[in-house]
Amino acid sequence: MSNQRRHAGCDHQEYSGRHLMHEPDRDTPERRDWAKLPRDLAAEIAGRLLGIDLTEYIRFRAVCKPWRRSTDDPRLLNSRFFPRNWVMLSNYGEDDTRRRLLNVATGASIVDDFPELSGHHPLGYAEGLLVLFNTATSGIRLFNPLTRAVTDLPGFSSWSSTSVSALKVATDGTVLSYGGFGIIDDGGTAASPTTVVLFLSAQLKVPLLAFIRPGESHWALADTSELTCRAYQVSVLSLHGRFYLSTSTGDVLTMELHPEPRLVHLVRKTATPTTTTVPAICSFYLAPSGNDDGAGMLMIMVHASGEDEDYGEQVEVFEVDVDGRRLIPKSTVGADRALFVGSVRALSISTKLFPSIAASANAVYFCHGQGSRRNLFHVFHIDNGHAEPAVELEFFEQMQGREGRFFGPFNLDVYLACCVDVAFGAFGI
Repeated sequence: MSNQRRHAGCDHQEYSGRHLMHEPDRDTPERRDWAKLPRDLAAEIAGRLLGIDLTEYIRFRAVCKPWRRSTDDPRLLNSRFFPRNWVMLSNYGEDDTRRRLLNVATGASIVDDFPELSGHHPLGYAEGLLVLFNTATSGIRLFNPLTRAVTDLPGFSSWSSTSVSALKVATDGTVLSYGGFGIIDDGGTAASPTTVVLFLSAQLKVPLLAFIRPGESHWALADTSELTCRAYQVSVLSLHGRFYLSTSTGDVLTMELHPEPRLVHLVRKTATPTTTTVPAICSFYLAPSGNDDGAGMLMIMVHASGEDEDYGEQVEVFEVDVDGRRLIPKSTVGADRALFVGSVRALSISTKLFPSIAASANAVYFCHGQGSRRNLFHVFHIDNGHAEPAVELEFFEQMQGREGRFFGPFNLDVYLACCVDVAFGAFGI
């Protein structure tokens, strides 16, 4: 008994300095309340996840309310939260709202219902945002398919008073068509609100640039006096919160908002290819060089002999050095990459990530199904100068005539070609 009392006394003396707390098991992890993560640390983690992909940022914010309060709402119309690497594909009829989203940088995909598409016709993309036309109100809608954020804008019947007369002179009664959309974003703050840009074309007329900021009731026209070419000779690209155009002479222009919205020259190309027999027919297309935030801009120059417009092209690649304001000749569109260039979007695709396109490494898919040649796309290989026979539209028109609304499946390059071309609704097949 005395030994027991002495042992108990020793135990009391040993643990008295520890406030009689039980010593934790070294193998048991310490419990922490992660919801109480400091706000600045939560914001730092979220920012790093956003650098990986917007979906990672959304998942982080979904964990708990304190983490959401520590981070910015991705539903804001801010370039940080644009789904640039995502494209919308479809195997369903036009009235269906079920779609597949594909991340062209990682290969991840999401299949979901998008009721926000109901009652809308697709027009194109603006840095990953879907641009939709409301068939009932003629309004324009920007839709982020990852955050489900919707920004509704007035239709193109609403113009500022200073733009109405200029619009009449420029169009001369011809029908306007949409040639591309873009976003100019200096941070999306109240001091520098996001600006939506629309490239408009009228038959045989000088192209127009319309712009609007969310909350405004009218579209306005920017000064395009620097342009001298026709609308059908212009290629547009919205990249990293800036809007660019290329012309039929190989010039590159960008839209500046201050002091007044206008186009300014970024690069002036002094020469275009010529041949000794027939004058060359040149076209210039702008495209991103990759999918990461640091990706630059490429210009694809196509010139044909005029004798064989379908397969007689020669293609040259240039890097657009924005800071140096010059074009740098390149021998490739990127290591293990293929470009898809269409009327509403351009994509840079990794042929390692998508093996079905591996045979087209260092190649350009020209996807202009709305053109007179009636082709879905044709592929030009930069390495050997070989142009593959075009994939023609008649095949797909026959498929659309089948009973039922599903037609396919096809290879990935078919879906991507449809995705970048307005002739197929800009959302793939």
